[in-house]
Amino acid sequence: MARLAPTLLGFLFAGLAYAADTDALIQKLRSSNVEERREAARSLAEMGPEAKAAARALTVSLADKDRFVRRFSAQALGAIGTAASAQGVDPLGKLLANTGESKEVQEAAATALGKMGSKAVDPLVAALKNKKLDNSVRQKAAESLGNLNEAAVPAVPALIKALEDPAVRAAAVGAIGQIGPSARSAEKELREILEDKGLRRDKALRASVQNSLKKIGGKQVVTPKK
Repeated sequence: MARLAPTLLGFLFAGLAYAADTDALIQKLRSSNVEERREAARSLAEMGPEAKAAARALTVSLADKDRFVRRFSAQALGAIGTAASAQGVDPLGKLLANTGESKEVQEAAATALGKMGSKAVDPLVAALKNKKLDNSVRQKAAESLGNLNEAAVPAVPALIKALEDPAVRAAAVGAIGQIGPSARSAEKELREILEDKGLRRDKALRASVQNSLKKIGGKQVVTPKK
């Protein structure tokens, strides 16, 4: 037991230090100095899950007038992950739906949602479907759905539809593969991509389709004749 004591004390002091750091950074998020707010949000992002006590304050900062604060706050919520989902999903979803927001901030919001579990599926699907958003944001939404793995099963119909859209097709293919066997319903549409003569020269896309077919447990891939 005596040997464990220093380790336990170390964890205790580390926990207290993180709590103190988090409290100080929460206060800086409310500063009138924009540089302090940016630095606070960035530092919380670097803390990762240890910053979970700041989740609510970070959701408030998603509405900051400075786009860098909004971006770093979104990144911080993503770094906290599922522990921030209860507070973070709705405001991140609203940020993602705001067509007047910068694409960099929205990309950060989409990435963050991809780390928050099943609650994030609906706002990500909405972003994927929203053609008023920058294509890079829609691509990021598809990628984030893939990062949710099987939690994103409800998004499979939307991802199948996205296979028709050249702007997000590649990202949708990858997401379907990440969801795995539960996305088996996409097999027919994935095969149609392989059979599309107009897409035959896109070797990267074809390789991704073949990989996704394997991951969802599709039948043996048949490569069309040249």
